[in-house]
Amino acid sequence: MNIPQLKQVLTDPDEFITNSQLKTLALEVLELVPLPGIEGSPLDSVDIMEVVLRAAVGTTSVNGVTTNTEDTPNREPVMDWLHTLNKEPMLDAVNDILATLTMSVLDRSRSRTVCIDFMDNPFHGYPDDETEFRRMQARDGTTKCHRYCTAFVIAQGKPLTLAVEPVDGDDSAADAVERVLARVELYPFEINRILMDRAAYVGEVIGVLRAVAPPVFPVKTGKATLREKLSVNTSYMAEETICEGKEHEQTFPMAVHITYQNGDRGKSGVKATGYAAYGLEDRTPPQVARIYTDRSRIEKSYEKFREARAVTTTPSPTIRLFYVGVGFLLEQLWIVIQWAVLAAPRRGGRALPVEFTFGDAFLHGIEGVLDDELGWKEKHRTNGVGLPAGCDHGLG
Repeated sequence: MNIPQLKQVLTDPDEFITNSQLKTLALEVLELVPLPGIEGSPLDSVDIMEVVLRAAVGTTSVNGVTTNTEDTPNREPVMDWLHTLNKEPMLDAVNDILATLTMSVLDRSRSRTVCIDFMDNPFHGYPDDETEFRRMQARDGTTKCHRYCTAFVIAQGKPLTLAVEPVDGDDSAADAVERVLARVELYPFEINRILMDRAAYVGEVIGVLRAVAPPVFPVKTGKATLREKLSVNTSYMAEETICEGKEHEQTFPMAVHITYQNGDRGKSGVKATGYAAYGLEDRTPPQVARIYTDRSRIEKSYEKFREARAVTTTPSPTIRLFYVGVGFLLEQLWIVIQWAVLAAPRRGGRALPVEFTFGDAFLHGIEGVLDDELGWKEKHRTNGVGLPAGCDHGLG
């Protein structure tokens, strides 16, 4: 997938990159997502994507943008256009763009550790189809959510998003993981291992992961024999079986890692954590634990992604998925520009510019340019009273 202006910026950058250029690059990326539109409409996809981009960088809604700007369409035609999004082509495009951005900065020759995770977006309202959402623990006043399975790679401490897949209400975790890994396997690098959280502790999911690369994940402690293996004071390597005697039975090497809680979060004493350690049989439990901690950087990526997600009340899972894709694309574009254009080369790696933050520099820079171009209405609330007519109070 070719992104001409981005390629120019990455390979032959000017001395400075402006907020206007950032906005242009962001739109160039978003315009690669196919938006069929309304036949005979006087609008085009650029009009729509500008509204979507402004909603994302300001974490506001399409209605918020169209209401507060002079030179944008009304909310209704924008939403009419967004309702023409076709889920599969849109999703393929988002993943293709993520791959293009990733491989613009990633060394193809190195093998990579891939991180898999599930992300829930709370959902308020009533969907058109009850199978469109999942159940989660109560959060933000709801137990309903739209769920997504994502894959990341950690490179130079930065989490690059490799793929995203929606998890429909009737999807199994194994189905979703299999789909997202199918996209990851299209990348030109070799996968040396997969890191996942406790959601991997399902025999069927383990089988899907093992078909691609050796997985590493923490085990769940509900099983009595497993609790016994974790009731120790010294780290050691063991073996554990899940789904014993069933279709998806899996036997794996387990690293039991012992740490000491010295008042951390009000807890103290010995803590034992078990990790399924496929392919790491020759490592020590502390080494396995250190390998797994790479996955913790995913949470930072989610925090940033949420800074660039348009809000909406629409029940449409396709539009919601699109907004999620936009958030990941903007975060990925920021990482690529930061890494390839702004980071100063030095021995041992590049020095990333701390001042080029995702929110205050990148998103707000684009927001300011769009506000000028779209005619954002500046409103200042008055006291509604003013001075009594005919009185000369002066300013004192």
